[in-house]
Amino acid sequence: MIRHFVVAHLGLLYELGGVLLVFVLIIFLSGILIARFDDVSLEEAIYFAFITAFTVGFGDITPKSRGARLVTVFLSFVGLLLVGLLVAVAVHALGLAIEIR
Repeated sequence: MIRHFVVAHLGLLYELGGVLLVFVLIIFLSGILIARFDDVSLEEAIYFAFITAFTVGFGDITPKSRGARLVTVFLSFVGLLLVGLLVAVAVHALGLAIEIR
């Protein structure tokens, strides 16, 4: 069953590759915008963007300017969509794996 789940999961992720690529590009662009709005390095801003998008939110870096905060709010919504999509794919793949069994 685990093998069926992994095969189904990877197959579904492969089919959604374009959508996932768009999400990753949005996260990178958001990091670039945050670096421009706040006085942080590009690496820190991209790190912050990925941590925010994947709903982890360590709190070690916080947006200071109004522009960076607006980008962060947008990024949070994009992150919720991304995490929701990944969970939906995993649940669907589990359903397919159980169905095959």
